[in-house]
Amino acid sequence: MTYNVFTTANKSYFPFVDVLVQSLTQNCDNLDRIYIADCGLGEYRKYLQDKPNVCIMDTDILDEYSGVHSEGWVKATQQKTRILCKLLTIMDLEDPLVMIDSDVLVLKDLESVIDMDYDLQVTTMHTGGHTREDGIFIKEIASFLVINDWTLGKHFVWKWIKQMEEFGKNGTPFPHETPALNITLQNNTDLKIGYLKELEVCADQELVDETLSVHFKSNGSTTDNPVVNFEKRVMSPTNRTDTDLDIDKYLEEKIYDQWRSEYETA
Repeated sequence: MTYNVFTTANKSYFPFVDVLVQSLTQNCDNLDRIYIADCGLGEYRKYLQDKPNVCIMDTDILDEYSGVHSEGWVKATQQKTRILCKLLTIMDLEDPLVMIDSDVLVLKDLESVIDMDYDLQVTTMHTGGHTREDGIFIKEIASFLVINDWTLGKHFVWKWIKQMEEFGKNGTPFPHETPALNITLQNNTDLKIGYLKELEVCADQELVDETLSVHFKSNGSTTDNPVVNFEKRVMSPTNRTDTDLDIDKYLEEKIYDQWRSEYETA
């Protein structure tokens, strides 16, 4: 069974999305296409667009990311669900679509966790969840999500967007994406939902033998420049497997050095 992947990226996140694209291409035999929403890739758009399995989608976001909860970050996270809904509307595909954060390295083919018996598959937190200060309970995360039924999936994403918009009107504290996902799931009556294990599909603290992809999750810092941000995060997970986590294998050295020098001399 083949499948497609959707993510978003901008210039300051470029090395992350390069690692994602390279790792998907090298490790996923069943992958068809990678759709990337351009939220300000700048000159690095062409590098990604030239890859045969990558399709770049336009957005109206050009803001430079400057940390979690910054204006650029908020706009980019809001744009992700809107572009996803657009993709589900304009494309007429039957293959599953995996929505995945751009700061992820894929170690093994994701096809093994896709189950067509479900309309939608979401990732459950390894910790079992937590309650925010505003009372919203968070159990599922938006970092890795599989849409198997495109028609039902489109309606679900539309409801997800509406919940995020309601948060905006009500002044609900950021972030909105994951809390809105959880509330939309709680109100679901139409879709058959499958639940994936965070340690398996989007591990962010430690890697185990069953881990298919690792999420270089942000610590929330807004002070690190993009180079420090990238290099700190790719070193953060604890690897409890016998396999080395070789990041360099998935980075184009010349283009990475060019990107790095831009921020180091800024």
